[in-house]
Amino acid sequence: MAKGYKPKRLIVEGEQDKRVIPYFIEANGIPWGDTKENWIVEIKSSDGDQFINADEISTQLKASELTHLGLLVDADENPSGRWESVRNACLKSIPDFPKELPETGLIHTTNGIKFGVWIMPDNRMRGMLETFLAYMIPDTSDIMSE
Repeated sequence: MAKGYKPKRLIVEGEQDKRVIPYFIEANGIPWGDTKENWIVEIKSSDGDQFINADEISTQLKASELTHLGLLVDADENPSGRWESVRNACLKSIPDFPKELPETGLIHTTNGIKFGVWIMPDNRMRGMLETFLAYMIPDTSDIMSE
């Protein structure tokens, strides 16, 4: 395996998403690592959702020694439309790609590679990663009124 190569890859829409994910990983008790060589997953950021296309998905799935590939995308204003675009981009490489996104997100094995999709904030609602983060902030109005 090439130095610095990670068999697990996550593709996100932007640099902010790329920086937030390691905090989630560590918050769930999984050490992230101090250097790129120690990271448990390679996180690649795209400029928006340009990676949601058949050629890019196909190229990623053919990467040497890849064992896991994940996509993290924002639902924005149309969660079902976003899923449809992800599905259409994946059908070329994954003919048995599910028609519906499971509520818990997708983990699908294809050619020995675990392929996952999570549509922010929760696979159903409109929004984005920032919407998900906003839900994590506790409502202090009840505490303040006591």
